[in-house]
Amino acid sequence: MKQILFPLLLLALLTAASAHDHIEIGENPGDPSQLFMEGPAFQLALWVPRGEPFSGYFPDFPGGSFACELTFSTETNALDFAAGSLVRIELVSVSGPAGGSFSFWEAGTSSPTWSRPTGWTAAGDDRPAIVVYEDPTTGYGHLHGRAFTTDREGTYTVTFRAVDEAAQRTPSPLKTVTFRAQAPPALALSVGATNARIAFTTRLNLSCDLQVCEDLATDQWQTIASWWDGAAIGREFYHPIGLKKRAFYRLVEYW
Repeated sequence: MKQILFPLLLLALLTAASAHDHIEIGENPGDPSQLFMEGPAFQLALWVPRGEPFSGYFPDFPGGSFACELTFSTETNALDFAAGSLVRIELVSVSGPAGGSFSFWEAGTSSPTWSRPTGWTAAGDDRPAIVVYEDPTTGYGHLHGRAFTTDREGTYTVTFRAVDEAAQRTPSPLKTVTFRAQAPPALALSVGATNARIAFTTRLNLSCDLQVCEDLATDQWQTIASWWDGAAIGREFYHPIGLKKRAFYRLVEYW
């Protein structure tokens, strides 16, 4: 009797189809002489395994961290444009899981531009920053494809402020963004005479694809099922195994 070996690859990753949010920097509605930031205060960072794709802006992204894209912009909609200001975003503080770190990546890079450990607070000359504007004559624009990562699962509370290099406006009030580094869902596998049963729980507001590969050396993954509803409910899928000797499964999450 031929033995059918059916190992399960427990793997989830963030794909290049991820969306990204914008945080606007413009004039403070209550004080035009001050900068102000308007935008989301929460970001979800998903696990990216080493060697797996993350974003088209990062062809050399090494993986091995929880990642998300977030764009700061002086192209305003909710706020008035801060004409003449040259905006940069300064990191003020980082809190989160003990021993963790928070990092910023410029588009296209293969290593972080800067990293700071949890528990860190800006002091003296230690004030890592991000330039926002594209046009140094007007201060207008934004740069896409930048990313933030954490190296441990958990909730990180990160505080920023906007500063004017041209000294036309005073620094903005502090803005705190919560980054939740979320580990992949667990997959469960059982093998019958003709089918493999894969079970897992989808996560709220995330879509996912279930993929299979018979030979990891070829790295040829085939999507065998997709769930687009983003509901946090239990799912199961039965995949015919026939006379296959082995197969590897992975769940690809995205939004």
